[in-house]
Amino acid sequence: MSVRRERKDAIEHRRLILQTAQSLFDEHGVHSVSMHQIAKTAGIGQATLYRRYAHKGDLCAELMEDYCQQLIENITAYLQINVKLSPAERLGGIISAWIDALEEKSEMIVTMEARMDCDDPRGNFFHSDMYLTIRSQIAELLSEMIGPNPPTPIDTTLTAHALICSMAPPGYFHLKHEMAYTREQIKQSYLHMCQLTAQRS
Repeated sequence: MSVRRERKDAIEHRRLILQTAQSLFDEHGVHSVSMHQIAKTAGIGQATLYRRYAHKGDLCAELMEDYCQQLIENITAYLQINVKLSPAERLGGIISAWIDALEEKSEMIVTMEARMDCDDPRGNFFHSDMYLTIRSQIAELLSEMIGPNPPTPIDTTLTAHALICSMAPPGYFHLKHEMAYTREQIKQSYLHMCQLTAQRS
């Protein structure tokens, strides 16, 4: 078999595996689906699956890469379309999209993070396009809210970083499941915190 044919087969296997896994995850939940089930449903051997994905967390990581890229594109498009909205309203849109993504992909995030370690570059969220893009967008909106000459300047990049960290999955789901806040309450509270930061600067 030629190298070109092998490469084409690898691409097709990747596409088939990812589509099958996503479909099974959507139907049954990430935790309930086994690697054996993914291979069987996709019609491929388990050896073929494990050659590319040694663990379900590896598979989730690749699915999340595609999802995060789409989320970046959606948020960027939202900001471009709604440029006439106030910076607070646009920031609310980012916060809302972020929290909705956490809700939608919570099981996949947990499974992926359980597989990653500190030495795994895929696990370093702070080097990802997702983090860098959203941090920049939030910092720009905070700068708009504060204005050009605030009486008490704040570091908008640091503030954006702190906001993102506080909305990480463990903290968010602690608020929701342990403290019984609703999704909408959390969204509004985060936006209110940003508005207070801008007003006091």
